[in-house]
Amino acid sequence: MNVNIKKIFLFISIVILSTICLQVYWNYKNYITNKNRLFNEIQIAYDKALEIYFTEQSKKDVISFFSTDKDLKSKDFINLVLKDSLFKNEIRMNSPKRKETDSLFLESFSDDNVKIDTKIFFADTKQDSYPKNKSIRVLKGMTAQKQIGGLEQFPNRIVINMSSDTIRYKTLDSIFKSELDRKKIGLNYGFEHLKKDSLFYYFSANKASFSEKITPKSSFFKPDETLLLDFKYSNMQLLQRMGIELVLSFIFLLAVIGCLFFMLYIINKQKKMDEIKNDFINNITHEFKTPITTITTALEGMSNFNPTNDLEKNKKYISISKSQLTKLESMVEKILETATLHTEELNLNHEEIDINSFLKTITEKYKTITTKEIAFIGSEKPLYVSGDSFYLDNVVSNLIDNAIKYGGNTINIKLRKENNDIIIDVEDNGNSIPKTEEKSIFEKFYRIPTGNLHDVKGYGIGLYYSKEIIHKHNGTLALISTNPTIFRITLPYGT
Repeated sequence: MNVNIKKIFLFISIVILSTICLQVYWNYKNYITNKNRLFNEIQIAYDKALEIYFTEQSKKDVISFFSTDKDLKSKDFINLVLKDSLFKNEIRMNSPKRKETDSLFLESFSDDNVKIDTKIFFADTKQDSYPKNKSIRVLKGMTAQKQIGGLEQFPNRIVINMSSDTIRYKTLDSIFKSELDRKKIGLNYGFEHLKKDSLFYYFSANKASFSEKITPKSSFFKPDETLLLDFKYSNMQLLQRMGIELVLSFIFLLAVIGCLFFMLYIINKQKKMDEIKNDFINNITHEFKTPITTITTALEGMSNFNPTNDLEKNKKYISISKSQLTKLESMVEKILETATLHTEELNLNHEEIDINSFLKTITEKYKTITTKEIAFIGSEKPLYVSGDSFYLDNVVSNLIDNAIKYGGNTINIKLRKENNDIIIDVEDNGNSIPKTEEKSIFEKFYRIPTGNLHDVKGYGIGLYYSKEIIHKHNGTLALISTNPTIFRITLPYGT
């Protein structure tokens, strides 16, 4: 696999950066949308509060005059009401304090609306009072009208709606808070009462500074008058409104980044596996080539350099060829066994093994084939395990072979019982395993990189094979130290 990891990493970095930019842009647009939605909800709540306020005020400031005399003519009724001291007294008592700017509306039975200035009721408080007409009655508020079944039953009636220029800010504040609470909006705000573009009055429940303004769409104000809403919104409130979108965006971003880096990891691992396999092929080819070349040379010697058909020479050539064929067979068997480790084809013949004498025998065998110092430190009494002696022999032999090939000049095989486990340590005084390679040495076909050199025989399946065999014996194989180098086998004690 010819893969340029740097180019792939650059591509992944560009994709991640583009994804982050896209998410930031999308979340910003979402933020603006939620901000506009919040402003719109505040606008609606404010206009609703103003409508409720003015509606309630109009209900309280209604005064009704009607006559129970059905024979009384309409014009006479109006004149009697306007001249009646009861009418003027009621207007004086219920009119606002700012008399010069207030007004009232008269609604007559003929549905003609007449607007008059309230000054006429205060211009001359000493004017003569006319006697009260006993047929004229007064009702205050809309509730009183409903209690008598409405005024429609009386032909002669006048309804006066007092219109006040004074705004009760605290009442409006209470209504607006209720509207905000209903919409679950937390807000710091104030009212800015303007008349002819000049500040008439400012009301705020707190001393906060406000950065936003909303102009009411209410039709209750005069053309040259308005009540602006000053407020300040919280960014945290907007983020809470965007909660689900932000979480989904964050999850999506993490998923994209995670997938891209996982892809990079898989590609890098695959590239590493290809390198390991290529190294294995080179090594196994070299390992196979040596006995094949030796056998070929022996056969050529028998055919070309033994014209007299000397039996001793023939036996020598045949012996050389046989030993090399045995070596080839051993190599092929080991590769085939490794291929069947994860299948049901590998059957272990469990038997009771005195591991103490078992290791001692293996140690004595290696003392005769190496010049390195090998020692066995065992137990004074037999220690038994249940296992396949053939495969356990291969495992211990692999570890000792590695110590001889790559380790120091002193090799110790140590045996002890610890709780319910049998501990076997294969130790040498070398330091041939770098720290960076510790996690990889048990991988299939892995060999510590030495370049294209074959000064030490091997093809990278010994430790992998050994670990899998021990695992099938319900034990573990681990590298516990690199200086000195110690491989530890742990097996269950008993049969």
